[in-house]
Amino acid sequence: MFSFINFLQSILRKLQKNKGVWFTVLTVSSIMGVLISISLMNMMTSDVSHKTYLQVHRVDTNQLDNLLDNKYDTLLAIGGVISIHPDIVANIKSQSDKSLNDFLEASAKTINDRVNIDPLQVRYYAKDFEASQSENFKYAELVIDTTTSITGLVVNSNGIRIIGITPVVDGNVTIGAIEVSQDVSSIRDQFEQVGKEFLFILNKSQLVFLGLGTKQGNLQDIDDKYKIFFHKYNSQFYTVLQGIDLDVLQREKYDVGSKFYTTYDEAVDINGKPIGLFILGESSKGANSFVNITKNLISSVTTVALGLVISLILFMF
Repeated sequence: MFSFINFLQSILRKLQKNKGVWFTVLTVSSIMGVLISISLMNMMTSDVSHKTYLQVHRVDTNQLDNLLDNKYDTLLAIGGVISIHPDIVANIKSQSDKSLNDFLEASAKTINDRVNIDPLQVRYYAKDFEASQSENFKYAELVIDTTTSITGLVVNSNGIRIIGITPVVDGNVTIGAIEVSQDVSSIRDQFEQVGKEFLFILNKSQLVFLGLGTKQGNLQDIDDKYKIFFHKYNSQFYTVLQGIDLDVLQREKYDVGSKFYTTYDEAVDINGKPIGLFILGESSKGANSFVNITKNLISSVTTVALGLVISLILFMF
């Protein structure tokens, strides 16, 4: 080992005597050092960017989960208030279908007029007879049998609905259920309040459950697998989505474009079956967007680090 060190030292002394060769070696070494440093910094900053965007994906999907939970709680609370009204109990017991539907239509109108929310639909189910305007019988029957409220997403003739079904109890006997629902697009309002975008795309396998009037003229293709009720969402964000490969988006969890950072969450129905995708977005334009803040921060760190490397190399001369 000692002799090897002496050998290297003798080579360095010879190179230093030949100034031209010495400076050539230093120059080549410096260039290689800069290139290697740039490559390493690019790798590190790319990893930091990736982790940042994945963290935003997690934040957005958690926010979506919380919004859905709040929706479910609100729908169940409204259903709970309606279910204890004396007219509901009396009309279910007397099997007064028209009276029940008229009462629920008036109740929904009152709520929709007084509260600034996406319009509600209110339906009823009865244990002993079939309600004329109701569709989700199997879920209502479960509520009636178990006296336990349920919530979830359903695809029916009216579209994609967020529903909450609450039991109607007379004494100690469950005689029916109340369903309160909103269109899934109602979530958009909550996301817009925090400066973000939301839209829902439906798997084409679910089209058979939609009513003809609901489908006609309202749906547009996203790709060969998904459709969207395009008129319910931000047209600019919808247009951007059309240019994104959804298979790549689902694999990478996010897409960073010139206009939007886009991420997603899988949507499952009340039975746990996949029915589409929640698409979430945030503008990547403007100095205050987190995308530009991330890029500028990483660029600044890279510039400073590269400057230190070059200064160190110049010091060697």
